[in-house]
Amino acid sequence: MAGLSAAWRLSSPGWRDRFDSITVYQRGWRLGGKGASSRGVHDRIEEHGLHVWLGSYENAFALLRECYAEIDRATTDPDCPILTWDQALAPADELGMADHWAGSWSVWPGRFSRNADVPGEPDSDGRELTVVGFLRRVLQLLSDFAASLDADDEPDTDPDSAARVIRISTLIGESVRDVLSGLVQRPASESVGRPFDEPLQALRDALDHERRPRHRRFWLLLSLVTATARGLIADDLLTDPAGFRAINDEEYRDWLRRHGAHPDVLDFALVRGLYDMVFGYEDGDCTRPSFAAGLAVLLTGIALFQYKGAFFWKMSAGMGDVVIAPIYQALRARGVRFEFFHRVDALHLDATRSRVESISMGRQVDLVDPRTPYDPLIRVGGLPVFPAAPLRDQIVDADRPMRDLESHFAERSDAGQRILRCGTDFDHVVLAASAGMVEIICGELIADRPEWRDMTHHVKTVATQAFQLWLSPDESSLGWFRPGVTTSGYVAPFDTWASMPQTLWAENWPAEDDPKTVAYFCGVFDAPWPPDVEDREYLRRSRERVLATAAEYLDRHVALYLPGAVHTDGFAWEMLCGTEGLRGTAALETQHVSVNIDPSDRYVQSVPGSDKYRLRPDESGYDNLVLAGDWTDCGMNAGCIEAAVMSGLQAANALLGRSRFYRIRGFYLP
Repeated sequence: MAGLSAAWRLSSPGWRDRFDSITVYQRGWRLGGKGASSRGVHDRIEEHGLHVWLGSYENAFALLRECYAEIDRATTDPDCPILTWDQALAPADELGMADHWAGSWSVWPGRFSRNADVPGEPDSDGRELTVVGFLRRVLQLLSDFAASLDADDEPDTDPDSAARVIRISTLIGESVRDVLSGLVQRPASESVGRPFDEPLQALRDALDHERRPRHRRFWLLLSLVTATARGLIADDLLTDPAGFRAINDEEYRDWLRRHGAHPDVLDFALVRGLYDMVFGYEDGDCTRPSFAAGLAVLLTGIALFQYKGAFFWKMSAGMGDVVIAPIYQALRARGVRFEFFHRVDALHLDATRSRVESISMGRQVDLVDPRTPYDPLIRVGGLPVFPAAPLRDQIVDADRPMRDLESHFAERSDAGQRILRCGTDFDHVVLAASAGMVEIICGELIADRPEWRDMTHHVKTVATQAFQLWLSPDESSLGWFRPGVTTSGYVAPFDTWASMPQTLWAENWPAEDDPKTVAYFCGVFDAPWPPDVEDREYLRRSRERVLATAAEYLDRHVALYLPGAVHTDGFAWEMLCGTEGLRGTAALETQHVSVNIDPSDRYVQSVPGSDKYRLRPDESGYDNLVLAGDWTDCGMNAGCIEAAVMSGLQAANALLGRSRFYRIRGFYLP
């Protein structure tokens, strides 16, 4: 997505006055990287994992809206079932957290109210979330909490508990008033965390006595928010020029504990859910959470306080269908060239080590007609989509296995090497490979510059795993009554689950085996890094591990969400569509399982201490090279579509001689 975003801005109207050509090189036959999707048997949507956009992704929405306006399907493709951006993504209000208390699991359902705002409005420039702005919202939240404690309509028959409620309500109200009245401008000798010390201690006392799950969630939430407010003040983030980044060397849960959060907050459903959503576990080990404190606070604030329309937006079909394919169509119409089946092997420096002199590539296949560009899309129900395998009528030697073209671990069967040379084939390079691939293809740059060595050493990635299920009964028959929900915080490794019925219309199942429910599951995977790319059995063994873990998860844990899909002896495999009577891992093989261990598929993390080692899109250190990816220092330094878009736009700005944040909404750096 970062590369496509760079191409989008570089190819703005009038681009031929500046450039001779813009070419996108892509391994395999699909665009989109970790956002790619394709269509499998029965035209079912097969994703890399779960893709849900936050309503605060202002730059991503803006780009997508520009794209749909430009391709104008209502005029150019009126039979397409998705004509506009708001048909491509729909607001989703339901979310849930898996809560573990007293030895049992439950689902804590929630809903964020919609607002009248619309993400990506053409006349909006976004809103930067500053520490001061965040603190104002947190203080308002605490004030509202205090008022809600007094107004609790559930009578409390325990006089001690009632007294605690009154005391905490009073203390929070006083603390908020103290801060708002300027107590933060205190004498140097005075503790800056003092306004919140008393309410935090009172909250700890209340939690130590609380035994009611619903009330306990409330106290934990209050402890979390109060400790956050204290930390912003006590660590002087209000005046530190680094802003939120000033605490990025500290682990988020350590930071919360240091500022008085109750110990149980560290395992609170909302905190676990945050780590799950960013795959924040070191080396894929779910017992080792790792997330930079400043970024955790920033992302929480952006998500909670800056969403537009709805907290979540979900795609009405595959991400490749409704995001990547339209961008491809628009770029092609602008005159951008696409070279599919090109695997980047290495970037090479010139003798002065000041620029990229050449790029080695493996040309993976030969086209039947070399003069005609490969056309990657097919139509399913009138919708342009990417297929699950290359279109064989366009390539030579189409009988050999083709799915391996997207795997770094497969035997390389190339149609020949291709060398791109500076001055002949390119003048400038946008490196839009993912973080895992950078370490593999940029060996010369890493050896040449300590900044590159530091970046690849400190900026971590993690493998992920995902699977999708199609079931015959509808969700209500299976015991779930919140369609479209997204949940997190549950048993590892498939801690995140999403109900995705809004996509079923786009698939073509036979009438006798037509699913009414589709469920997506994902989580981290403890695959080693760096991988042994010569081990040809590694991918098979990894897939077997994922299948076995997923089968065990369904047998033992999925009943929390879908109790009707589980019998006394485990998961009801007969409810799956397309299994032809198979059970266990054999049945899962008929569904869609994604084992994301390829270097290009690994998710970039935001571990403590790594932020300062990221390179900006404009600081590669080489004259003709800019960087694009959610692994760069782009302003929102987290693995997400919004970060990828922001980075791609900044890379284009660098090549166009513009300021770094030109036409970028709500950037998040001081």
